[in-house]
Amino acid sequence: MTGHFALLTVSGRDRPGIVAQVTRALFENGCNIEDSSMTRLCGEFAMMLVLRHDAKTRRELETALEPACAALELEWHLKLLPEGRIAAAATSASEQEFVIHILGADKPGIVYHVTQLLAEEAVNITDLCTQLAGKPGRPIYAMVIEAEVPGDPDRLQQRLRELATRLHVDITLRAADAVTL
Repeated sequence: MTGHFALLTVSGRDRPGIVAQVTRALFENGCNIEDSSMTRLCGEFAMMLVLRHDAKTRRELETALEPACAALELEWHLKLLPEGRIAAAATSASEQEFVIHILGADKPGIVYHVTQLLAEEAVNITDLCTQLAGKPGRPIYAMVIEAEVPGDPDRLQQRLRELATRLHVDITLRAADAVTL
């Protein structure tokens, strides 16, 4: 399938049918979903989709989306991606895929401190999810990061241990399991 690429972000109050109605509008207008992430956050639903489309102009694609998004009272943004920007997702031979788990009492700065350390180590975050759990008055913060780690994972492991001690959280680093679809 040839075509152009776009990044579509959609958000609004969570309810059944959001994914079905938005993807129907895309399908009926010749779009293919190349990559996506969708989730519910505190009663809001958010989607990010990379689309391959044959629309000649941005306006054609927007016209296809407007009715579905308006009917569901969704906010949305469409960003056309330059030709050649989309490449097959692949980890280079010098990078290894890892999963990092963080668990501890909730407090401000956990995401910042962990991601800052990863940036300093040139680690590329490919997915990051957080969730607040626990009991009222005793919140537990959980974070899972999927990342591409260049170089020596032992060095990263040591730095994460030091950070875990400073933040009073548990941080584990493990090689990602290969997934076959």
